[in-house]
Amino acid sequence: MADCEICGRDAATQHIIEIEGAQMSVCANCAKGKKVLEKIEPHSEPDKRQRQAKPAAEERELVDDYGTRIRHAREGMGLSLKVVAEKISEKESTLLRVEEEKMRPNDALMKKLEKELGIRLTESIAQASGRMPVSRGEPITLGDAVIRKDGKR
Repeated sequence: MADCEICGRDAATQHIIEIEGAQMSVCANCAKGKKVLEKIEPHSEPDKRQRQAKPAAEERELVDDYGTRIRHAREGMGLSLKVVAEKISEKESTLLRVEEEKMRPNDALMKKLEKELGIRLTESIAQASGRMPVSRGEPITLGDAVIRKDGKR
């Protein structure tokens, strides 16, 4: 038996779930309401082909000025908030909150907005931080996160 990575209890049946992009092995209780990728019964081996992470071409993150970009693109096209909301099947209030940067759009909403407005709302992590990403498999050190006062690493 393995321990649940959330609550720490012994989990007879493990569930591999995804929480904010991270895969975790949890008990049935903690798996409720989450996206279950795989269910592992006791004494069964997981299919290694399923568990292998897909190689990410490049990690991306939301740009800092996403609300401004959305508003400028929408206004540049001469569209009202209501029209854009109808075109992408979202609530007008949701789009308003995203434009005012009171709410971060989820991946599905970002893709809809990027497609409809012809803009990019994400950038590679290397561009966002201004440094090279740490290669997978290597531990992250304090030096990876430090920026000296003179702007050098």
